[in-house]
Amino acid sequence: MALNVILQLANGEGLMKILVFTGLSHSLVVHPTIHGEPLLTAQAFYYLEELESVAQLRYETGEPELSEENLEYLVDNYLFEYSKTDPQSRMTFKVTRGKFWKDDPSEMYVLADQGHTEVLALDMANDPSVKSIQALDSSDSIDLSDWRIGHNYVEEAFQNYVNSICSVFEKKVSVVVFPSDGRDGYIGRLRVIKPGYGLIDFFQGEALDNISIRSISPSATTISLGTSKAQTVIDSLPVERIATTKQHRPILLSHYFSGLKEDNPLKSYVGFYNVLEYYFEEAPVLLGRSANTEREQLSCVLEILTTDADIRAFICGLDAHLSGAISETLLTSSGVAILGFTPATLNDHRSELARWLYEIRCAIVHSKKTRKGRPAATFEPYSSEAKNVGIALPFVRWLAILCIEKDYALRATP
Repeated sequence: MALNVILQLANGEGLMKILVFTGLSHSLVVHPTIHGEPLLTAQAFYYLEELESVAQLRYETGEPELSEENLEYLVDNYLFEYSKTDPQSRMTFKVTRGKFWKDDPSEMYVLADQGHTEVLALDMANDPSVKSIQALDSSDSIDLSDWRIGHNYVEEAFQNYVNSICSVFEKKVSVVVFPSDGRDGYIGRLRVIKPGYGLIDFFQGEALDNISIRSISPSATTISLGTSKAQTVIDSLPVERIATTKQHRPILLSHYFSGLKEDNPLKSYVGFYNVLEYYFEEAPVLLGRSANTEREQLSCVLEILTTDADIRAFICGLDAHLSGAISETLLTSSGVAILGFTPATLNDHRSELARWLYEIRCAIVHSKKTRKGRPAATFEPYSSEAKNVGIALPFVRWLAILCIEKDYALRATP
């Protein structure tokens, strides 16, 4: 019998599509989900923008399961590939707080609502130890032979609740509003509810977890979410396919996802920078030159990763506000400013970028009040100045991606 495994992801909120990954040992599907087996806390409707995402892996009958380490490596390689296509994505497999649990089959109750609710579950049809189940209330019309007894009791009431909410969507009222300083006047009918895009009902949300690699045809461009009694919900999600055969160095992926996952810009910067730092000693050797300082080593790393023209093209691809802000001085918490990224010539972009990124790195990792007797540039964690580091994150992330790709190319070269 085939086994479908659902894997929790971090920073996967707002995925408005289905991702299909292929090319490595196992295919993978990533989709939005409603976490926690909601029962008492179930909603009639959800917005996809608010839902987290999970990865789903299928093992065919008799196929050995991956070890935890190999499973993480598989997901990391796929999500790295996706992060290259979506600069806004911060989705990772590096979960710090688990949301899944394993029910005890010897207990008569299973858990729901993030593990807060116990729900009666007795399988009279398949468990010979269960001899009889009878409702104490003769008016109950629940099928007690279905093992999800607690869920079945809630289902009827929940369906009535959904139907009641659906009826409100079409409600309108007649209004007369006189104009005022802050608002135009209006005479006519108005809807009492105007849902935004991305609304799905609970049953469509449940159906998302039934999606597997085998349920998505090779030519599918969308996945149906099923029908709903509400007219305002979306009925399908687009499918995006990502194929790769590359398996990158685990330690570089680990540093990369450390940078991708962090909300703190200082820690995020260090995560990406550590990818570049991995090649500090090897880059000068590859170029056949010496580097006596870390800044010179960083310059060598940039030289094997990119060109001045590539950096100019990358800057042109940034939004106008960000591309303009990088040339301004960067204020640190100690009051010492870091000179903005200002190349003197067209051929000075790599060395100037190395200088800029290195000075930011030093201000992040060092807390020295003075350096050689002079005030030093430092960033205080969680300060308003620490947020200024955000303008450099697109650069170190981009370079980290190039470094991981370069490492793969070097290892693949005979």
